[in-house]
Amino acid sequence: MKIQGLRGTRDFYPELMQELNYIFSKWREVSKKYGYQEFDGPLLEPLELWTLKSGNEIPEQTYRFKDKSDSDIAVRPELTPTLARMIAAKQKELTKPIKWFSIGRFWRYEAPQSGRLREFFQFNVDCLGTDSMKADTEVIAMAIEVMIAFGCTKDDFYIRISNRKLINAIFNEMDIKPESIKELSRLIDKSDKIGEKEFESGLKGLGLKDAQIKKLKNFLSLKSLDKIKDLDENGKSGLRELKELLSYLESYEFSEYVELDLSIMRGFDYYTSTVFEVFDRKKELRAIAGGGRYDDLVKDFGGEPCAGIGFGMGDVVLGLFLKNLGKFPSSVNGIDYFIAPVSEDVYPKAVEIGSILRKKYSVCIDVTGRSLSKLMDYANSIKAKSLVIVGKKDLDKKEVTVRQMDTGKEEKLKLDKLGNL
Repeated sequence: MKIQGLRGTRDFYPELMQELNYIFSKWREVSKKYGYQEFDGPLLEPLELWTLKSGNEIPEQTYRFKDKSDSDIAVRPELTPTLARMIAAKQKELTKPIKWFSIGRFWRYEAPQSGRLREFFQFNVDCLGTDSMKADTEVIAMAIEVMIAFGCTKDDFYIRISNRKLINAIFNEMDIKPESIKELSRLIDKSDKIGEKEFESGLKGLGLKDAQIKKLKNFLSLKSLDKIKDLDENGKSGLRELKELLSYLESYEFSEYVELDLSIMRGFDYYTSTVFEVFDRKKELRAIAGGGRYDDLVKDFGGEPCAGIGFGMGDVVLGLFLKNLGKFPSSVNGIDYFIAPVSEDVYPKAVEIGSILRKKYSVCIDVTGRSLSKLMDYANSIKAKSLVIVGKKDLDKKEVTVRQMDTGKEEKLKLDKLGNL
């Protein structure tokens, strides 16, 4: 009986695993260049970790169960609440700012579709312990650097930036009812996906009058902060933060990757200030990455106030994006040498040659005893760079034949020279 894998999960055959490891390598490379330390948390957590501050969507999508002690357990759908819990647990022992990154596996029960699965890997970057916009700038710069590390340019992707304080100030000015703010935020966040007609219908459904709708749409379409006036103190703070952030990004020379987009809200309730998302220029895919500032989350999980900024980048939509652009290397991995013993009696010598070469290179030795022609086909299939043919006649002369797989060029190599390759 054949058993099918679960919907929304993947089987990681070697080819897909190579692509995944390539993505992981770039994530780690950029994180370490910026001085961030790797961490991780448990795959299982108390369910209340996500019912407390994640909004409606995440708890609804969380895989949950009761364990043998009748506790409500969740398979983690994201990492930020775990991070906040960990910081709260050892806050006095940690030197600030805390600069951490993680590459972990997550699960969400949602409809599988292009760029979204139920099981996925996510790159998380966080800086905690400061409310300075310099930290926000650094985290956004890392998101840009990651995309550049994959060979992407400003013509391929961009960052959409906004500020929740600023948006909330507009809600206050428009006299939006407090009970409507959450739904309004979610509606704005998906406005570019549902189209103008459905967006306007949704606004009316929340009780907004025509004048309010016009004012909100005019505000969301602004591309210059200089035109924003008449804000409350919280709004003025958000405006200052946003201007400061954009100014600091100029120091990184990353301004050309960034656009002001006041419709960016992000779905999590814990964001308090900066919010941003990474998108492909053609707008063919959902957000490649997204994040924001969460200044109250550590406190909400029992710690002292500890401001934080971070983002998450999933492997599924990123992998799709890179494939569409042809940014995956044609051979992410490959074997340096494949050793082909042409007869059973030379196998022990082939093993000895393999041991010498493995001191510097990746080496695969045939274990099937197939014909040389079939071994050459196999060497090509595993992307071996060179084929070492070990035969009795060559060994009598204390040599082997080395064939370059890309050109077909062959040469005889003395056994005592193998260590110098």
